[in-house]
Amino acid sequence: MKLKSLWAVALLVGAVSVGAAEAKKAKAPKPYPLETCLVSGEKLGSMGEAFVFEHDGREVMLCCKSCKKDFDRDTKKLVAKFDEASKKVKKYPLKTCLMSGEPVAEDGPAAVFKEQEFRFCCKDCKANFAKDPAKIAAKLPKAKS
Repeated sequence: MKLKSLWAVALLVGAVSVGAAEAKKAKAPKPYPLETCLVSGEKLGSMGEAFVFEHDGREVMLCCKSCKKDFDRDTKKLVAKFDEASKKVKKYPLKTCLMSGEPVAEDGPAAVFKEQEFRFCCKDCKANFAKDPAKIAAKLPKAKS
C-alpha cells in the first residue's frame, strides 16, 4: 500500500512539473498597438480601466467591457485594424528589460507605447511599466547608446 502511495505522489509531482514547464513556454500575446479603443476609438483609460483580453495571440484593449460585444460582432475587421496598427510599431532594440536589467525573450511579455515596443523579463515589470510608461520610455534612448 505504501508503494502505491509513493508511486501516486511521484506521478503527481511529475505531472505538475510538466504542466509548469508547458505554462512557462506559453508565448505572450502580441502587444496592443493603439492608445485608443479598437471598437469606439475612445482613449484608453478615459472610461476607467481598459477591458483587456486575448484573441488569437493578440492582446486586445477596449475602453470598456460593453465594447466586447461589438468586437465579437465585427471581429475580422477589428483584427485587421489591430494588425495594420502593429505594422507601424518599432521593434524593441534591447536584449534587456528597462525595468530590471534582466534578459528579455522575443516571445515574453511586451507592451507598446507611442508606436514603440517594450519587452520585459516578467509580467510584474510589464505591470509596473503600465503605471507610468512615459517615464520608462524616456530611458530608452539613453539605454540604446
